[in-house]
Amino acid sequence: MPFNRRHKAILFVTLVASGCALLLGAELKEALGSMMLGVAFAWAIGSDTAARLYGCLKGVSGAFYSWIRLPLAMGLAGAVLGAVLLFTRANPVLVVAVMCAAGIFLAPLTPLPTQKIWLRIPLVLLGIAAYLLATFGMISTDPIAASKYGERYGQLAVTGLLTSAVGFYWLSKGWRLIDSGITSALPADTPPSAITTRAPWGQYISLTLGVLVLSLWLGLLAWSASSDWQYAPEKTTDTKGNNLFGQFVFAVLLASWPYFSWRSIIRREPNSVPKLLHRHRRISAVAGMIFVVLLSLAVTYGVQNGNDRRMVEKIEAVAKDLAAAGSKIGSIKQRDLKTTEDYIQAYSEIGDLLPDFEAKINEYAAVYQEARQVDEGRGPINTQFFYKSHKADIWKIDLDMLNLLRQVDSLTKQEVLTTRNMASLPPRDQPEFWEKEFRPLLVQQDELREKIQVVAAKIRSPSK
Repeated sequence: MPFNRRHKAILFVTLVASGCALLLGAELKEALGSMMLGVAFAWAIGSDTAARLYGCLKGVSGAFYSWIRLPLAMGLAGAVLGAVLLFTRANPVLVVAVMCAAGIFLAPLTPLPTQKIWLRIPLVLLGIAAYLLATFGMISTDPIAASKYGERYGQLAVTGLLTSAVGFYWLSKGWRLIDSGITSALPADTPPSAITTRAPWGQYISLTLGVLVLSLWLGLLAWSASSDWQYAPEKTTDTKGNNLFGQFVFAVLLASWPYFSWRSIIRREPNSVPKLLHRHRRISAVAGMIFVVLLSLAVTYGVQNGNDRRMVEKIEAVAKDLAAAGSKIGSIKQRDLKTTEDYIQAYSEIGDLLPDFEAKINEYAAVYQEARQVDEGRGPINTQFFYKSHKADIWKIDLDMLNLLRQVDSLTKQEVLTTRNMASLPPRDQPEFWEKEFRPLLVQQDELREKIQVVAAKIRSPSK
């Protein structure tokens, strides 16, 4: 059975979503599972059986169906949104992408059966209510996630509603316009006087600029949203001063730029000419590739940036705990120790602090190793290219500090053991023992302190 447009559209969305999932770090089995589900969905929706079933549904009661199709479409969109929120941990980029696609496919169900405003408004409100009920009904199937991400779900429900509206009433028009530009049918509203065989290069330039500007703007939004989501998905995004409706209006205005440029092109160049039809198909393919590649890169860089932000925060927290543990030991060592009894008492206290200090060093080493593996495992698409320099020097400095801290821990253990041996001696023999056994350890301690100060200075200013 040959593929129809419904097959191709759903398969395209499935392949793009699977590719993005792999870029975002999903396992291969998860991506293959999503792809198989998408293929099954494409087969079901695009089959002749589904088309006949839809026709039978409309023929059961045309008048009644025309009144309930908008609430049905909105309810289906809300259920899809709820599923996306649950299975993606409220990923805003996927919410917008899926709801745009849902809006395009459900657009044929949205025309209102009446022109009377006093009937249209209640019908629209009923559709919104069906959307919200379906969304929160789907979310309520997972009480733990609903409690953890509740506020974020509420925010993204509004985002999804606006995105669905854009898909219903704007993106669906763009989809039909793109389709008309790559098929042999000529738009019905094309006046004969507008048809020309000369290439409208001005419109092609305008189309290219419009696609680039739109892709860059949406890419910036996708980068920011992906970074925040990957950094802390459980936290509520601070939307104070963030005009969500204004962002959607601006995005629609930007989308109108390539939309009207493309409409002007296909009106002036008839698709009945094979050469022009092939040109339009190539232009559509290139524009689509630019749009998808830029958005995919933005999402990938955003996810990496969010991972880096979370890792930096984790490293800073571990380093802070390690510094606090080291400060307790350092403050005891800096006391005015004069007699052997002072040293015995001080290092007895230090001995009680050493297990915690060693645990903090091991925790720091584990976080360091994790960050190193994540950084080395990245391919050519690496967001650190934009904001991190002297990478090799930084890793070397961190490793030097870790080795010095381990030397300090080992030396301190030796000092504690030495003071315990000194405490077992008679008081008259302790000064001589201190001079022979403990004093050399203090010399090593001073040397380590100087090395740590040098490395700490490099950490504060790695470029020097």
